[in-house]
Amino acid sequence: MYCRLFFLFHDTRDAKKAVAILTQKNISITQMRTLAKPGVNLEGLPVSAPDQRRDMHTKIESFLWNFNLSLFFIALYILAMSFIFSNYFLMFGSLVVMTATYWTGYHYLTKPTIHLSGFHAAFEHNEILLMVDILKEQISQVEDIISHKNPSASKEGISWTPSDLSMNV
Repeated sequence: MYCRLFFLFHDTRDAKKAVAILTQKNISITQMRTLAKPGVNLEGLPVSAPDQRRDMHTKIESFLWNFNLSLFFIALYILAMSFIFSNYFLMFGSLVVMTATYWTGYHYLTKPTIHLSGFHAAFEHNEILLMVDILKEQISQVEDIISHKNPSASKEGISWTPSDLSMNV
């Protein structure tokens, strides 16, 4: 699993400097994406995918959360009906489904998540968001590189990203 680091830059020059430093430190350009409001010059920077600009990660997460919650309550209803009809098979099955949905929800609620909607104010001030997908072990290295080489950058947090969806969503 990858972690996605978020950094805000005041101008293109600082963002380019950070990308150049990270590539020198063996962070691939394919692991980085930038995002800004339309009209901000992102020339020379790794541009985000269309799904990232539409914040598809948040939409997928919301859909899966609602599906998980719906499945839990359907299982709860089946559990109640199984008590009425004394059907132990349905009782056991619904308890298994409820337990699975509970642990799935708990597992993903404890993961840090950052949504792009939180950056709208920064985008209105023409700031540039740099997203870097790295392995968990590289977090402190990348944060140190950015903070020491580019002190004007603002560290905005860490979010988890499944490795197969890292740059596509």
